[in-house]
Amino acid sequence: MSRKFLDEGELPFCKGCGHSLIANSIDIALQKSNYSLHDVIIVTDIGCHGIIDKSFQTHTIHGLHGRSVALASGVSAGIDNPKKKVIALIGDGGATIGMQHIIDAAHHNFNITVIVHNNMLYGMTGGQPSEFTPSGFKTPTAPEGVKQKPYDICQMAASAGASFVSRVIGTSDFSDTLATAFSK
Repeated sequence: MSRKFLDEGELPFCKGCGHSLIANSIDIALQKSNYSLHDVIIVTDIGCHGIIDKSFQTHTIHGLHGRSVALASGVSAGIDNPKKKVIALIGDGGATIGMQHIIDAAHHNFNITVIVHNNMLYGMTGGQPSEFTPSGFKTPTAPEGVKQKPYDICQMAASAGASFVSRVIGTSDFSDTLATAFSK
């Protein structure tokens, strides 16, 4: 399937990074869901995932670290149109910072899809563990392994009232899961 929502060509991520897989799966899922380019708003924040803005052919908003879900919630409330698809992309570092925004968005049932890119650390600032880093996982700033138990963001979002929650391991196309998420 050729791209429709993303530019053709190389994406701006490092070779082997899972962010390319996520972006391509989003494109495929949006095509499967029959959205038009003008009906999609992608909201990102600071983090590796956020450099995808320039590659999407849709509307995009780039905000502060940990605030993409808050911005997406505002967009959703402002347009109040179920035919529009508002997608918030956030890394696990940003999700740690903006955890309350994720919980509130689920609690208030905003018409958004939140995709957390969980590479288990703050990647752009030296590899500090996030609150979602698994116990024992070693990072450059925790070479002995993370000691505390991580938060389960899926459990937290579901408990707050999210209409659909899923965790995928990004090793292949997961556009069907995203298409299901986009339909909720």
